[in-house]
Amino acid sequence: MDLSINEGTLVVSGGPGDSPSNAITIKKTPKGLSASGAEHLVLTQRYGQRGTGWTLIRQDLLQSNGRTHDVFTLELQDRSRRTIYFDVTELLAKANERFL
Repeated sequence: MDLSINEGTLVVSGGPGDSPSNAITIKKTPKGLSASGAEHLVLTQRYGQRGTGWTLIRQDLLQSNGRTHDVFTLELQDRSRRTIYFDVTELLAKANERFL
């Protein structure tokens, strides 16, 4: 999925994000957009604006099988809950390279 925004294109791959095995992977962020901002942009695109379409219940960092996932637990407008997994392994590796 590619989402075009003002300063470039947000490129994501992977599955629907409902488990670690089919997590959403952010491949490229537009200039000036952080990984966290990119995650929120994907959530907004899927579920609407934060605060009206969804509310963040919890956010965790999960490490398993050599992968790192940013895990969001959301409450949607209809009061149902959804857990969304973002695979941030490569993003963290790139960030660490910049500091070495």
